[in-house]
Amino acid sequence: MPELSRRTVLRSGTVAAAASAVGAAAAMAPSTAFAADPAHAAAAPAPQRPRRGTIRVLTWNIYRGGTGVSPENLPLLLDQLVALRPDVYLAVETYGAGDRIRRELSRRAGNGQYTGIKITDRPAGDDNLWIFTHLPVDRVHPRPAGGTHVTDFNLGGVRLRLPNRRQLDAFVLWCNYTNPWDGYLIDENAAAIRAGLTPRHSQADVVAAGSRQTAHVEEVVRYHLPAMVGDDQVPLVIGGDFNTLPAADWTAANAGKPNHFGMSYGLTATRVLTDAGFVDTFRAAHPDAAVEGRTWSPLPTERLITPQRIDMIFAKGDVTVRGGDVVDTQLSNHQSGTFYSDHAAVWTDLSIR
Repeated sequence: MPELSRRTVLRSGTVAAAASAVGAAAAMAPSTAFAADPAHAAAAPAPQRPRRGTIRVLTWNIYRGGTGVSPENLPLLLDQLVALRPDVYLAVETYGAGDRIRRELSRRAGNGQYTGIKITDRPAGDDNLWIFTHLPVDRVHPRPAGGTHVTDFNLGGVRLRLPNRRQLDAFVLWCNYTNPWDGYLIDENAAAIRAGLTPRHSQADVVAAGSRQTAHVEEVVRYHLPAMVGDDQVPLVIGGDFNTLPAADWTAANAGKPNHFGMSYGLTATRVLTDAGFVDTFRAAHPDAAVEGRTWSPLPTERLITPQRIDMIFAKGDVTVRGGDVVDTQLSNHQSGTFYSDHAAVWTDLSIR
């Protein structure tokens, strides 16, 4: 999204074609028992190794297989990924980097051997979604089938065996970017308010701009997840790039928060998840919406007025959030001036009972 082609090509209907070109260049509902641990509500953005008894889940859109910032960027991005030490990494825009990610996590993260599960069953360069984990994989869930909006380019999951002999269903999700985009409409309204002008986009305009993402999430929650996991009472996490803002952050109760400019909107996509009993793990760790958790975008060409938290991890089941945050600054030993992706990384540490 820092360039015109980022918005209009990569995340439009020509995603696969653009991703192939990039890959070639690079070769050169159970009840929820949820609680936030107050002692960990202000987790550091550059966390240490997860504490004993927790599972660290990470999601990160790495921007054209890690080469979107520059062709030389991937090794730096991998340094950051290794430093985060995820137990489960829900990867978006993997595009040809999957084998290298698996190798580097296995070699350097200190968790032993990782498995890489290619969710998007397409050739390298078109392989959007992957899941990486050092935990035993009990099951790869069947690919989504029979829906209107969602394929394995958008969704997939695995069932993992945890050290306490419990299981965890982990899903990675990518919702299509759409133009107009609700995040940009909200930001344009904020710019107008700041300039003393009347906002040009109505409530209806903004909500309509997120309707495609809502349709994606509704299909996932109401159709695909039940078909893929059945009636099993297994805790579930789903994370990725939602390409929409969290509905709860933009309610009237939060209109007075910093950089909201008195605005509120009846956004709907993530409300589908929370209405179904899922918990936004970032908000469980940081209940005050003044803690923005922006993930779009760390790049200097895409600095918006309003908080754009579009990458999220939701969880459901017998789970406690022990911490979580976004990572949007480089490791101190890199200092190249540009973050590794146009998205921040998002992590959460969970206890699963």
